[in-house]
This record gives sequence, C-alpha cells and structure tokens, in this order.
Amino acid sequence: MKKKLTLKEFTLLISLYTSQYIGFAFFAEAFIGILRQNKMPLENLGLIYMLGLFWVFRFLWAPFIDKIKFKIGHYKGWIIIFQLLMVTTLLTIGQFSLINNLQTIILLSVFFAFTAASQSIALDGLVYKNVFKKERSFAMSIKAASGLLGMVLGGGVGLVLYTHLGWEFTMTIVSITMLIALIQIIFYKESNQKKVQVTTELNYKQFISFWKGRDKKQWLLLLFLYPATISSAYGLITPMLVDLGWSLDKIGYAVHIIGYSIGVLASFSTTWFIKRYGKKTVLVGASLGQCFGMLLLLILFHNNETISTILIVGIIFSFYTPSSVIMTTLMMDKASKKTPAAQFAAQHSVYMLSGIIFATLAVSFAGILGYTNIVLIGAFIGLLAAYVSYKIELEKEKLKNERN
Repeated sequence: MKKKLTLKEFTLLISLYTSQYIGFAFFAEAFIGILRQNKMPLENLGLIYMLGLFWVFRFLWAPFIDKIKFKIGHYKGWIIIFQLLMVTTLLTIGQFSLINNLQTIILLSVFFAFTAASQSIALDGLVYKNVFKKERSFAMSIKAASGLLGMVLGGGVGLVLYTHLGWEFTMTIVSITMLIALIQIIFYKESNQKKVQVTTELNYKQFISFWKGRDKKQWLLLLFLYPATISSAYGLITPMLVDLGWSLDKIGYAVHIIGYSIGVLASFSTTWFIKRYGKKTVLVGASLGQCFGMLLLLILFHNNETISTILIVGIIFSFYTPSSVIMTTLMMDKASKKTPAAQFAAQHSVYMLSGIIFATLAVSFAGILGYTNIVLIGAFIGLLAAYVSYKIELEKEKLKNERN
C-alpha cells in the first residue's frame, strides 16, 4: 500500500472518475435537452433520471466484484471490463438515429448506466486497496473534483458538441475520453499487498451485520441527514433562477461552469483542512457551511444580479464538494478489509439515495410551501446533521475494522 499517490496514479484516478461521470452527465443533462428539443413530453423525460438508481443499488452486485479476482489485478480486471463496455456502448449508441431508434438508444443508455455504476464499485475498491489510509482524503478529493469535471464536460460541453457536430460525432468524442482512461488502467500495476485480504466469499449478510451497534445506527442516520441540505440547495438553484427571470444559458454559465469550477477547487482544499484540523472538525464545519449556503439562497429574492448570484452559488459549491470528500473518506475508513468495495457501496448508496430524495422533495414541495419555507426547513435539517456529526464517534473505527 503506497503512502503517496504518484503522478501516474493521480492522472489515472482523474481519468477514471471523470470518464465515469461524463457519460452519466451527458444522459442526465445534455440528453434530456436534446430529447426535449425533439419534442419528447416532459412526463417521459423524468424517466431518464432513473438512471441514477444504478448508483443507489449498486451494493447489490458489489459482492461479486469483491469475490471474483483476475490475475492481472483484482479490481483492475473489473475496471478494464466495465470501461471497455462503456466505450463500446457509447460507440454503438452513436450509430442509431435519435428520431427512428430512440427506444433502442434509451435501452442502451440504461445498460451504460449499469456499467458506469459497476466501474464505480471496482474503482473504489482499487482506491481502498492501493492508497495509504492517510491519503484517502486526497483520493476522495480527486473523486469529487473529477465528478464535477465530468458533469461539466458531459452535461455542458456535450450539449455544445451535439449542437455543432451532431449525434454520432458527439458520442464518438465522449467515447474517446473513456478510451484514454482504459489505456491508462491497462498499463497500471495493481498492488498485491497482503495487508488487504479481500474475501472470496459471497457474503450478503454483511449488509445487515454492518449496521449493528449504536455507533453504526448513528452513522446510518448521518448518512441520510448529511446530504439533505446541500442536495436541496442544488435542486432549488435552477428553478429559482428560472422563476426569477434568468435565461437557461445564463444559468448554465453561473451554475454549471462557474459553480462547478469553484467546487473543483474546494474539493482539493478539504485534504489540507482534514490534515490540519482533523476529520471531526471538517465534518461538523462542512455541515454548518451547508446551512449557511442554503440560507444565502434567500438573498436571491432581493438581489439576483449576476455577480451576487455567482458569489452565492460559489459559496454553496465550496461546501458541496468538501462535504462529499469528508463523507466518502469516512465511508472508506469504515469499510472492512475483506469486502471494501461492497461495504463502501452500501454506505454510499444510502448517501446518494438521500440526496436524490431531498433534491426531489425540495423542488416538489417548493410549489406548495414556497421557496422560503423549503430553504428554512433545509437549513434546519442541516443543523440536525451538524449535531449528529458532533456526537458521532470516529476514533474507534480503526480497531473495529481490524476485527472485520
């Protein structure tokens, strides 16, 4: 297990994590815009967002990835398989017409979502196995930053490419970005450290036993509460700005380019804060920061000039990625050495499901209760998350993982 990430490993993780999100972002953002342009009803467009459920339920097949090993490298072999399937699927999708073969394209996009979520399982397992524990927060910073970069490239740039180059060329270019990551992982040598002995048993009981104990129930509660505030804020930003008279291209610039970019920078600063002040301080601080960012949305009803709005969005995203970094770092710390990919996926599934639920509820209930009330409710939930963060035990996890 290496103490520091080399430049080769750094670029590999960026490529793999970015390629994982590029395709998903394209279908979740750009593809929806393309379909709407082709007159698809709004009620049918909502089905595209169901692709994210593969990330929520990926813990169901994660034990298979922990169990089955390859001679070229346990997780490396899986990543190569799923990365190759991702590239092949996108190239195949590009060969079909949006007008005449839409159903086939959607079915293939579902398969792509499955392969991307599966690649995520194997990649997280690779990080657990090959990255020194003190460097996990840095690896999770790469994960968070690459995710935002993938969203920018897939959602924003992907739509621009389609506008100028058409469907087939766009899918080809997106595929090439994934092909680069595939070439990189082929030449990467996975560590065979004996300290990380991944089990060969297919164990589903762990998904029940993992949550036993007062501390784990507290952790489960935090996994559900922690993303609520920031996910609600993220879900509210776009419809709020639309209702305040902003154009879609202006929102795209302020939120998806400026906001995401600030989030990328903030993700790497988290590692320094963790090393300087400790995980517990960052966990509580990021949670309080989410509350602050949520409340700032209220200013938009009085002042939504471009500069002030970008500043508010920037502050929100400056807490969005650190929150993700600290939580995924703790998830990795709590995962067992025997089934790291499965246990990380189980925890992250709760975290993602909560984000989807609260983002959806925030937007839905904003029409009933009003934006102001939803903002206040979201900030209050953030305070609850900060309280649970303060009360949670973090220091005993190392001993408990050793027993696993």
